[in-house]
Amino acid sequence: MSAEPVLIPLAICEMCWLEEHAKWEPESMNESGNILMRLAGVDMPEIVEIGSVDICCQCGSITIAGIYNMMNPAEVYFINGDRAHDFEFNFSETDED
Repeated sequence: MSAEPVLIPLAICEMCWLEEHAKWEPESMNESGNILMRLAGVDMPEIVEIGSVDICCQCGSITIAGIYNMMNPAEVYFINGDRAHDFEFNFSETDED
């Protein structure tokens, strides 16, 4: 029996939700030959009202949207990515005068 990754609910901001759940379709073409897209729909998230501010697990922005997605914390960009060091603090070092 193999070990399955643990999924926990992690906060997602509105912009990250739209990036993953927006449905686009081609509408027309401009003079340069580029295809113009239009928004065809968005999957509606299940909103959880917890009454507190949270940090988006993908981009790190502050969010109060109440959108949570079951994700593997080992695969989340912001928690384990390049910007994770921005929120680390070494508590073993103290400034004592």
